[in-house]
Parts: sequence; structure tokens; C-alpha cells
Amino acid sequence: MAPLQPNPYPRLVDLPQAAEERFLALECALLLAPDGPIDLPGVVHARFATLTAALLLEVAPSTVVLPLFASEHDALSMVERLEELGFAGRILVIAPRLPRPQLVERELRAAGPGQRLLLVSP
Repeated sequence: MAPLQPNPYPRLVDLPQAAEERFLALECALLLAPDGPIDLPGVVHARFATLTAALLLEVAPSTVVLPLFASEHDALSMVERLEELGFAGRILVIAPRLPRPQLVERELRAAGPGQRLLLVSP
């Protein structure tokens, strides 16, 4: 069996966070905590399939965190769904090292969120 590769994504604890912010982390449970679940104040983990207006109302996130690539969805489809649901907060997309991250960020911003979206890459 091949040795595990290091996680190429930044950790959630390394991302900027204000004291009162609430995060909804979509499809990020293993990505943000590869060594097992961690309990971070203000962070709710959810699957993309459970993303509804009711969930957004219940969690009331100021920021939604999502990976650039998930097992069944990519960031673009998740951003489009957030826009359909009227989410007006920030969107933080976590990506592995990319050769031209600004191009990916521009494409994701064009899906609706504009400057509310930030792509984070090591």
C-alpha cells in the first residue's frame, strides 16, 4: 500500500475567522479534519445533498466553506446552488495548489457571488 500523501489543502484553523462568525462547511468533514472529527466553535458540517434554504436559515452562516473538488460535486455546482438559494454571505473555496488560481477564482466569482468569494490555496 502506498504511503498517504500530505493533505494539499489549507486547514480550516489556518483560515481567517472573526470571533462571532458561523461557518457552514459543505463536503469538508474529511478535508478539514483528515485525522478525525474536530469540534470547532461556530462550524457546522453538512453534505451538499442536504443544502436547503431551511439549513441556511437554521445555521445562519456568515461564511460557507467548500472544497474545489468533492467526491460528487465541484465548487462551481455548489456556488450555483448557494446563489439559487439566495445566500448572501461569503464563500470560501479551499483548493490544492493550482498553477493559476486567479483564473479559477474568476470563473467561480462569475457564477454570481463576485467579490464575496475567495479561493484559498497553499
